[in-house]
Amino acid sequence: MVIDIDYIQQIAENHEGVDVEFKETTGQLDRGMETLCGMLNGNGGIVIFGIKNSGKIVGQEIGDKTTRMIGEALRRFEPSVDIRQQYIPLTDSDKYLIVFEVDGNNPDRPYSYDGRPYQRHDSVTSVMPHDKHSRMIMHRGGLKYKWDTLPNENLKFEDLDESRIHWAIRQALELGRLKDGAYTRDPIAILEKFKVLKNGVYSNAAAVLFGKDFFHYHNCIIRLARFRGIDKREFIDNQQIEGNIFDLLNEVTPFFLKHLSVSSRMEGMYRKDELEVPITALRECCANALAHMDWRKTASVGVAIYDDRIEIENAGMLPEDIPATQLTYGSHILDSHTSEPPNETIARVMYYSGVIEHWGRGLSLIFEECERAGLQQPKVTDERGVVRVTFSRPNLSGHRNDPINDPINDPINLLSDVEKNVLQIVKEHPGISRINIIPIVGKSEATVKRALKSLGEMGFVEYRGSNKTGGYFSL
Repeated sequence: MVIDIDYIQQIAENHEGVDVEFKETTGQLDRGMETLCGMLNGNGGIVIFGIKNSGKIVGQEIGDKTTRMIGEALRRFEPSVDIRQQYIPLTDSDKYLIVFEVDGNNPDRPYSYDGRPYQRHDSVTSVMPHDKHSRMIMHRGGLKYKWDTLPNENLKFEDLDESRIHWAIRQALELGRLKDGAYTRDPIAILEKFKVLKNGVYSNAAAVLFGKDFFHYHNCIIRLARFRGIDKREFIDNQQIEGNIFDLLNEVTPFFLKHLSVSSRMEGMYRKDELEVPITALRECCANALAHMDWRKTASVGVAIYDDRIEIENAGMLPEDIPATQLTYGSHILDSHTSEPPNETIARVMYYSGVIEHWGRGLSLIFEECERAGLQQPKVTDERGVVRVTFSRPNLSGHRNDPINDPINDPINLLSDVEKNVLQIVKEHPGISRINIIPIVGKSEATVKRALKSLGEMGFVEYRGSNKTGGYFSL
């Protein structure tokens, strides 16, 4: 763009903003370069020396000292960036305006000036928070800098749960997310295909997906809490579970079933029991929290149930181009946005294994399930390095989980002895068929069939795979 005095006069009349900054003289050169750095890290902008904050054009004299100062300042940008200044002469004056204009969304960002990264918000320039800076560096470097792809040379195959590896590949094959025959049953080959093992070295993803010992991974924990009332002053239940991602997810469903109320409705001749908030939405939210968590931090995924709401949170930040305020049911941003998980390897294995049901559609699924159940839309917030999804609990009269009603509302207590026995068998033998359950439980086929049907309707188990080779899994 050609910048002349007429164009600058139009800018000066509109005053400063997120992409416009005025400085009266180069005595404020460093402050102006910091602002320029913030614009480079954002959507671009223009910094003009020789204009007062009020918009009055005053200009300034330019000599060898001024040009040397500018050249030295431009060399303090990292990474190196080509910023060219323009000198606009003022009419009937020996003074000039010094103009710097930069584009935004540069693939080399984040930039720093004199060793510090800056950001621009409205007309204010500030030092960029460490979390945002780290995220932009990861985005710039692609997979090379992503935590889940980094090698852990001390990790050995013996440190991994081999049965969990075979479970993951069996799930992927049965769900059709990988073609049968494309993978061998050799666990080493499976891990290489999953891209968690390369040239004999395991990645961080291998540890958090399939590990058994988490001494070096302190955030392989899920915090489960049920509070009395609407604040954190009194616990009803407080658990901290350690394990790999799949083990952690196995713990969330029983916790929700224990502390949330069950509502019933009739569908024809049959009773349909459902949790007050759909279990599919809650599980998907927990799975996404683990998949998108900033694993570099010591913080872990947390689940908190209050009398009026459920909060699921994880350390991390939303993508820059997706403001939390725009994450609403039916929003075009959910349909148009391409999923770019910060832990792509972890997310890929979770998708193949059926833990994440829809690649890139996790939040849409959560919203749709709550809409189907007639519930308020969950609220998404992104504050201080924590992403939180809040579900409002429906006001179910007579179904509050206080100590008096807990034995009635605990779904486990709704199960018969046979159903409890079958559920335990499925938990211990993921993917087991109905035929193989019968001799273990010691009941007739009809009894086991009824138990499995009831457990499925209540959200305890589900059948996965084909009619011939599929089996039952606990939720």
